Amino acid sequence: MKNTLIVMGITVVSVLVLCPFAAHGASFTLSDSALMSLDYDYPCYSNQSATITNITDVEGPGVRFDIMYPDPRYIRDQMPDLFWTSCIYGGNGSLSGIDISSFDAFALKFTLLSANGVSVPDATGPVIVGALINRADYMWAYRPEVIAIDDPYDPPNATSVTTSDVTQIEFIGFTCHPPYWWYDPEGPLGPNPWDTDGAIISLLVEPAPGAVVITPEPATLFLLGLGSLALLRKRRV
Repeated sequence: MKNTLIVMGITVVSVLVLCPFAAHGASFTLSDSALMSLDYDYPCYSNQSATITNITDVEGPGVRFDIMYPDPRYIRDQMPDLFWTSCIYGGNGSLSGIDISSFDAFALKFTLLSANGVSVPDATGPVIVGALINRADYMWAYRPEVIAIDDPYDPPNATSVTTSDVTQIEFIGFTCHPPYWWYDPEGPLGPNPWDTDGAIISLLVEPAPGAVVITPEPATLFLLGLGSLALLRKRRV
């Protein structure tokens, strides 16, 4: 898992293993205001998408996302996932068009705060998180990290650093979903720790420590949004 990069094209899903996985240049991250501008749940693997019920710009660095998973198990070929983005494919696309040619990686820090309002070990199972960014060869990619609440095997927080070789943002944000190995309730790892009624988790997403923080001005966000719409229309022609 540590050296795995999840990448996706328009019609093909594939896994690229990089060893070692490391950014050789500067990484960038998003400010709280940029995180608050994410507004589009990109439909990816299934129709049973998780739902963001609340977004809070907390005191100090980071934004808290409360995410409801309807039934975090692999049932009826439905995978509950969340790909929360700013992109050219939907929403306002406020961050699309930003020049990132000086960077070769995008990073975000994630902390699993609670599930259904409590922060105890058996509140819920672990989750996979990752910083999403477009690449020259794929629509998007992310470096997966596993975090959990008071778990002896997985930490409560982690920083995802995803390499990218593009000059402008077309797709950016984060993903959060239950690990695939828990989708099968009768799988080799034993009983699924997720409640079959679903759960609301609180996830803190922060600017990655040590990365250059991108904070577009409001006027810039407006102009970039217009630019992303123009780019999308051009691609559809």
